[in-house]
Amino acid sequence: MKPSARIFVADDHPLYLEAMVTGLTRQLPDAEVTTADNYLDLFDVLNSSADDLDLLVMDLLMPGSSGNSGLYFLRRHFPELPIIVVSAHDDLAERNQCLALGAAAFISKSAAPATLFEVVEQILEGCYEYSEPKAVSPEPESYQRLASLTPSQFKVLHLIAAGHTNKEIAERLNISEKTVKTHITAIFSKLGVSNRTQAALLLSDESN
Repeated sequence: MKPSARIFVADDHPLYLEAMVTGLTRQLPDAEVTTADNYLDLFDVLNSSADDLDLLVMDLLMPGSSGNSGLYFLRRHFPELPIIVVSAHDDLAERNQCLALGAAAFISKSAAPATLFEVVEQILEGCYEYSEPKAVSPEPESYQRLASLTPSQFKVLHLIAAGHTNKEIAERLNISEKTVKTHITAIFSKLGVSNRTQAALLLSDESN
């Protein structure tokens, strides 16, 4: 039987992830809920099946994540996929920036689970207006440069930022070291940087 909805949940906290999955499957028994606990696995799923997903629920701060710049990238490359951001860092500025960058909703992890499930149901019922990410004040130029990367280049950049060598990146992504070097050359050119440290800073928003 075809699921009523396909929901992808990405969070690196095992207990919270389990609680979300349990709650969602109880609230929406006909839905298909799949998970990832790191950014690269999330990105692999989006690259292969984003068109089949109805909703993404994600924590920005996972291994391999890039905070708000990562959200900007996702919304630029997957504009039709509603994204609910869940975060332990709940302050007004963070909430407003996530919404401005294209999140369908921002839910604090301290909120009652029913709050998240209610928002999920509203979005799945169509109570969501698709829109382009709005400009933040000011919109960091680095976001635009990061968004110019291909999905494969973006994954390589995440692994660079995590301190992996070219050999380790090749093994993680199942590609050759020559391909890794080609990606890195393109990444440096698009980001306007000359070394791995500068590239990693752009990804972490620390250069803004």
